[in-house]
This record gives sequence, structure tokens and C-alpha cells, in this order.
Amino acid sequence: MPSHLRISTAALSALVLAASVATIVAGFLVPQHPAWALIAFELLTALAGGFGLALAAGRFAEGPGMALACISGTILASSILGYLGATGQIGDWKLQGWLIAHILISLLLALIAISSVLGRTPGAWLVALRGFAYAGVAVGFTSLLVAFDGHLKPSGSGSHLVGHALASALAVFPLPLLLLFGAFTVTSTTTDESVPRWMRLLGQLSIPVTAGVLILLTRAHLSSPLSGAADVVRITLLCLLALELTGALCAGVHLIVQAFASCDKVPGIESAGPTLTPKQGATSS
Repeated sequence: MPSHLRISTAALSALVLAASVATIVAGFLVPQHPAWALIAFELLTALAGGFGLALAAGRFAEGPGMALACISGTILASSILGYLGATGQIGDWKLQGWLIAHILISLLLALIAISSVLGRTPGAWLVALRGFAYAGVAVGFTSLLVAFDGHLKPSGSGSHLVGHALASALAVFPLPLLLLFGAFTVTSTTTDESVPRWMRLLGQLSIPVTAGVLILLTRAHLSSPLSGAADVVRITLLCLLALELTGALCAGVHLIVQAFASCDKVPGIESAGPTLTPKQGATSS
């Protein structure tokens, strides 16, 4: 792992460890009775922070990306479960800001894990970016329609507001990227025609066009009924968008897997995997 990623990992892990110790102490002292659920999950978060410091010190060199992904996931899951176990507060102390900070740190550690893997192969970042854009827009619009009544503007408070804002960001932010990918397809001089250029261009432009028209037509309230023929158009666009998002999710997952599969070797670590040819002197049964 490059030195700047090690330093970033050490700083974030130390911050997580210090915050966990402070939260555990607060879980004992602030409420009338100890917040056992919060304390228990913060012990897991503190353990994850300790593993992060060990990774930054050079441990887990055979798979730093996977190790850091596990650390990030543990922090994220433990923080959410601890927040729910404490019902969002201890004493008079609201935990929304605490939860948001933990989620941000978890996402930063996940980004470091991704960087440590994709940095091994030139061009892997671009493939992964395309994959995350396709998958993100599919997850974002699906979350808006299923969990937030199709309202694009975040509303509510606490964890509901955070989830709504994240879904809206996932739905909207990839749209300019898809247009940019379409422009690259038009100007590209590559001879790879395993997928016809017109088909790639159609897939890249269809979602921004359909989503843009739908947002303008419904004024960012995708599930709200309209009057007359406008509602027929809205329903038609929603059906079309659902088909496009299904294809985008499949393409996104494929590209992400392809990007990480191209980075299967850690620099400086010799593979110890099995071979099909026995070594000299070996016997086979």
C-alpha cells in the first residue's frame, strides 16, 4: 500500500479508536443506566480501529484492500446498530451527528481500500468509475421510488434525512457522468466493436434523457400522479426507466468485477496459489 494511503488509514483509524473510547465512556456516564447496546457495538468499532492501525503499520500485506474493506464494513455496521440500539440518543445527547461522522469515516476507509486495489493496474480506475456510475444511478432511483415516495428533494430528519440525501445523490450525480461517457464513445477511436458503438451510446444516453424528462415533467416528485395525458407519459417514462436501470445495474456490476479482477496481484507479494503442474519430486495420487 502506498505511503500516503497508509498515513490516511492510520489517521482515520486513530480517530475511530479515540471516538469509540469516548463514546464508551459517555455510554456509561451520560444516561441514568448504561447504554449497553451502544457500548457493545462501540467495542467492535474500537477493535476495527485497532486493526486499521495494525494495517497501517504493515500487517495484512497480502491483502490490504480486503482487510481495509472489512474494517470499513465493521465500522459502518457497528455504528448503525449502536445508533439503533441507543434509539438515537443517550441522555439528552442526540447521536445523529455522531452517526454521520462514523459513516463518513467508513466511506473514506472504503475509498482508500478501493484506491489501494485499483492503483495496481493502469486504467482500472476508469472502468470502476463507469461501473459505480451505472450501479449507483440504479440503486439511487430505486431507493427513491421504493423508500422515499419518488421525492427527489431530501426531507425529514435524522437518519431518514441522511438516507434520503444519499439516495438523491446516487440518483442525480451519475447522470452527468453518463453523458460524459456518451461523449467519449462518440469521439473514441478504439477498434473494439464487441458491442456496437450505437448500442453503447444508446445505453449511456437513455438513462439521463429519460430521467431528465421525468424529473422536469413531475417537478422532482416522480411518484406523484399528474392529470390527463401527462400521467400516461409519466407512467410510460417510469416503465422505460425501470428497464434502463435494470440494464445499468447489470452493466455496473460487470464493470466493477472486471476492474477489480484486473488487479488480482499485490505488488511485491508472490502468489502462493496452487499450480496444475507438480513440482519436481512431488507425487500425485
